[in-house]
Amino acid sequence: MSEAEIKPLRPWRVHLRRVINVVTPLALGAVLLGVAVPSDRFSEDQRARRDELINGMKQLSLSQNWGMYAPDPARSHFYLEFEAHDLDGAVRRLEDGVGQEDWGTVWAWKRTRKDIWLYAIGRHIDKSSRNRTWYMRGVCVREARRGHAVGHVEVRRVFRRVRAPERVRKGDETLGPESRRKAQDSSCNVAIIRKMIEADQQRIAGDD
Repeated sequence: MSEAEIKPLRPWRVHLRRVINVVTPLALGAVLLGVAVPSDRFSEDQRARRDELINGMKQLSLSQNWGMYAPDPARSHFYLEFEAHDLDGAVRRLEDGVGQEDWGTVWAWKRTRKDIWLYAIGRHIDKSSRNRTWYMRGVCVREARRGHAVGHVEVRRVFRRVRAPERVRKGDETLGPESRRKAQDSSCNVAIIRKMIEADQQRIAGDD
């Protein structure tokens, strides 16, 4: 079809399309902002209608909440403490950990690959973590390479909650008091770790 054969839209259709193109985004934006307002700003009847609207929007993948702007805001600061319990009875504090320095700030780490790894294995300490288990096995291998006979490695999480902004404005520290909690205890005298230590020593001997 040539351009000459294309019939121009009638003026009323042009105006209608313009109105739709303007009104539709404005209406959608108003709805998205409306459901993002905290629920305590509405009455019970309004909250019920708002919940129905939100459920309908979810069906269209139009759900909106403040979580999209801050999906996982920091509410606490923590780091791990590692201790090696040697077979001769010695207890040694190891260098592993994140955030020991500049403890008065919320984020006191440089986000290196190791720091990110340690942060990940320090979360959800009340649950088992294969990543944490393998990290501690690696600690057993490293300490054996240094010549230590380690019986087990213990890790604790040092935790401080981030205080509310209004308390900080009144003069309180950004972080609350420290609390310590045992996260995991891993024996270095199990078959899989003994094999890892043996393989590591053979590799070192081969490099020499």
